[in-house]
Amino acid sequence: MPNDDYFDAPVAARYDADHGGADPSAAVQVLAELAGNAPALEFAIGTGRVALPLHAKGVEVHGIELSDAMVAQMRAKPGAEHISVIIGDMATTWVEATFGLVFLVFNTINNLTTQEAQVACFQNAARHLEPGGHFVIEVQVPPLQRLPEGETLLAFATGGAHMGTDEIDVVTQAFTSHG
Repeated sequence: MPNDDYFDAPVAARYDADHGGADPSAAVQVLAELAGNAPALEFAIGTGRVALPLHAKGVEVHGIELSDAMVAQMRAKPGAEHISVIIGDMATTWVEATFGLVFLVFNTINNLTTQEAQVACFQNAARHLEPGGHFVIEVQVPPLQRLPEGETLLAFATGGAHMGTDEIDVVTQAFTSHG
């Protein structure tokens, strides 16, 4: 059931470069502490930007990913052979194990655009957790207080060769990043 409609080969090939400014080391440290000695499951493991350094800290990491192209990018990196990945939807795909930590980072929960899909994702995480385990979601809250009245665009990157804006729907508080 792979779906490369959005995260296709061209997007996957440039994903790390496009998101290279996001240093995952602080998140990796927190995730390693939460995992302890238990294995971890990353929903939407992508190119392994968090999973690989987490594994390097001694955590057994598994993943679910919808895009074959994103997994191919991860597989080209050192250490990826130690991480098992199942191709599927993070809201419904079952991994035959339980985990001390299930995590979903870098605003990826926003790829589930309905409340129903987000609830299914939480239920799937709960099914995968050992008693006392942790489900961690990293997500940006739209900075509505910084948005000038009547505007819908807010710049998040303005330097060098990279320009980026968030387009914010003030009613739903959903946002789309451009750039």
